[in-house]
Amino acid sequence: MCEKSKRLKLIGIYVLATLILIVYLGPYLWMFMTSIKTQADVMMWPPKIIPDQLYLKNYIDVFSTNLPRAFLNSLIVATTSVIINITLSSLAGYGFARLKFYGKDTLFMLALATMMVPPGLLVVPLFTMMKNMPFGGANGWLDTYLGLIIPFAVTGFGVFMMRQFFLTIPMDLDEAAKIDGANKFIIYSRIIMPLAKPAVSLVAIFSFLTQWNNYLWPLTVARSQEMYTIQVALKAFQGQYNINWPMIMTGASVAVLPTLLIYFTLQKYFEKGLAGVGTGVKE
Repeated sequence: MCEKSKRLKLIGIYVLATLILIVYLGPYLWMFMTSIKTQADVMMWPPKIIPDQLYLKNYIDVFSTNLPRAFLNSLIVATTSVIINITLSSLAGYGFARLKFYGKDTLFMLALATMMVPPGLLVVPLFTMMKNMPFGGANGWLDTYLGLIIPFAVTGFGVFMMRQFFLTIPMDLDEAAKIDGANKFIIYSRIIMPLAKPAVSLVAIFSFLTQWNNYLWPLTVARSQEMYTIQVALKAFQGQYNINWPMIMTGASVAVLPTLLIYFTLQKYFEKGLAGVGTGVKE
């Protein structure tokens, strides 16, 4: 009886896991299957998940549009933002976690408070700032990489994650390094940062995903097609009276590849980073 109960419980877990997997993977499967259909197949009723004939020409046609340039723009914006965010967040996190100075707690609270402001509320003031930035011509930093990258390059989330992970590293390492003559920057760069790969990976993944999937800010700042990011460029497949679903889904299938690649590459450190943040609450 006990064995039968365990078996039923195991079957229930498998069924539940399968249903959750279908719910999460279903939209991705639908996206990919739509990308290999013609417009007529997409409009067919009742809809077919698997088309009678695979239409791979969508993947050729999509590269004859502005999408490759938009893909490159997104890659530049996301990668540069990751580098800036890791550099500045780690420096701020190091200061908050391991240095003593007046107003440290207040400054950290202010950094956390930035996480509570919806990005949509910042669009108008940031747009005004970018338009009046010096050394950018008549439109300031609008329609430039600086305008796309700088406003959201450093996040309170990154500072918080780095600080929490640095708290888990024993202070004895700092004391030993000081005895050997190391200054604070050497301790940060040669001792603390090499131990912080999980936290760095965590911040890198979240920062890359945020910038890669950002739509509102690039739509606001980019004024020409040459500066469109991939999320904005996908909107070009939507006309006033019709929507080219196969091309949109083909572009979306291409757009999702970098996020999958960076996640699976850093997955090991990502899990360690989450575990480290969960325990890094003691000074």
